[in-house]
Amino acid sequence: MLNSLIFGLVTLGFGLIPKIVRPKKINSWYGYRTDMSMKNEDTWYEGNRHSTNQYIIAGIILLILGKIGYTFLTFKGYLVPLIGFIPVLYFTVFQTENHLKKVFDSNGMRRIG
Repeated sequence: MLNSLIFGLVTLGFGLIPKIVRPKKINSWYGYRTDMSMKNEDTWYEGNRHSTNQYIIAGIILLILGKIGYTFLTFKGYLVPLIGFIPVLYFTVFQTENHLKKVFDSNGMRRIG
């Protein structure tokens, strides 16, 4: 059963740990790191705030997929979240980048209105 849930638990951890221990400064090893999120402190904070929420949602989705996989495939139940892992994480990054582009211009300045 644990094998079926591991992808969801890891992804959930990607959301919860940075929410609890927020990355304080822009760095290259901890936090949501993309060109857009690392433009300045404002984009860094917003990118990390939004991405943690997205990772929590993704983790819950993968936990549900893991439970479904285990229910129907028993010992091969890990295949369902494994197949869903890349698309769910891709969607998480895609959503966060779209959010940053809506809130900030290409120079990292907040859009007005």
